[in-house]
Amino acid sequence: MSGLRERLRRVRGEVPAAPDAGIPDGVAPDGEVPDGWASDMAEPDADAPGVTGPPAPARPSLADRLRRLGAARPGVGSAAGEVQQRGTAAPMPPAPQVTPDDAALATALAAERLAPGVLRLCHRLPLATPQGRCSLRPDPVAVQLLLPKAPADAAGWVALDTETSGLAGGTGTWVFVVGLARWRQCALEITQFLLTRLDAEQAFLTQLAGALAGAGLLLSYNGKTFDLPLLAARLRLARLPDLTPGIAHLDLLHPVRRAFATRWPDCRLPTVEQRLLGRPRSGDLPGAEAPAAWLDWLRHGDGRRLGAVLAHNREDLLSVAALPALLAAVHRAPGGFGADPLRIARWRLAAGDAEGARGLLAAMEADALDATARHLLARLYARAGDWPAALALWERLAEASDGTACEALAKYFEHRARDPLRALAYAERLPPGAAAARRRTRLLDKLAGGGPATDERD
Repeated sequence: MSGLRERLRRVRGEVPAAPDAGIPDGVAPDGEVPDGWASDMAEPDADAPGVTGPPAPARPSLADRLRRLGAARPGVGSAAGEVQQRGTAAPMPPAPQVTPDDAALATALAAERLAPGVLRLCHRLPLATPQGRCSLRPDPVAVQLLLPKAPADAAGWVALDTETSGLAGGTGTWVFVVGLARWRQCALEITQFLLTRLDAEQAFLTQLAGALAGAGLLLSYNGKTFDLPLLAARLRLARLPDLTPGIAHLDLLHPVRRAFATRWPDCRLPTVEQRLLGRPRSGDLPGAEAPAAWLDWLRHGDGRRLGAVLAHNREDLLSVAALPALLAAVHRAPGGFGADPLRIARWRLAAGDAEGARGLLAAMEADALDATARHLLARLYARAGDWPAALALWERLAEASDGTACEALAKYFEHRARDPLRALAYAERLPPGAAAARRRTRLLDKLAGGGPATDERD
């Protein structure tokens, strides 16, 4: 017990790291008894026979001791300290002495104060507003190409983007801005919610739930991996239900990666804006600086950079709103955008659209396809019964000593064209191996008249 007391006193800074043998347990180095620890010393029992004097003070509970210990450690025992303990990438500060005036902040940002700690900003932009190569008009055909189960009615679409206290994720990361964009009849309506006090998170999330009512489709950029899991974590901590069950979700990062992961250095949203949308940002607050801007407000009541954070969030929403139509054009004709036709064709094939995959590859010049894409196209031609087109591709590949093409031609001429001589010519060009040797032996037997009565398929 004395060892535990000594360790706790060290944490509080009341004794030096090396114990002094001359100081008894429970007594501080200056000879005084620290507050709350007097009852730990060997005091006489006032109720025992022969003992006089005032009764000993009540022994503090473990909770009292922990509270006193927490008070001596900055950042512990407050909501901000809780965030610091959870290990967020941007540690939260100790709670300020004076709560910042978010009413004044609301005025500065031209925002509506829905509740103490919750602000809302609203903007409307005409659907004809240009966004680089696109406008903000909804394109149900494009969206359903990228996500076949998406609802066709754009009135239920909602673009979503968040700003957070860090990028680490998990329960230690706070969502302090949620931006939503909804398509109305003649405009894109942007609504942003800003959390200005930690103790207002439940009200903040409740307002967000109301704004998402009636949504049938969410559009985001990296929302499946980051934004929605983080919101779900905050909702669980606030004991609120999930906001998005049953809502279809089109995360535009996935079609971008599908088309450009092998062609671009990265697929971050600024890269997409510059290379595909044709609207690079200028004077924008980088998203990585958003946590520091929010912490400036919480620590010092300095909200000067929060307007730039909200502007950055709006720009993200506009890009998400404009991208579907352009990405659908990329997936229809990848060659015109420098995209990867093979990855897009495989995606269409996996979705059960073999005809679409074949048409996509066939529409490109043969020289624009690499060997792997040509093999896929030849197999799709063969599957559709277009053998002349498949043979033309295999023969071009075989001219470059492609073993897979030689094997395909050997199989075709042996089993389908019933021409063992031509089949043997391609079999002789196969790489050495047991399978190639068996094929050549079988073909030689057929040419010698001693082949099997029935065709041996391979």
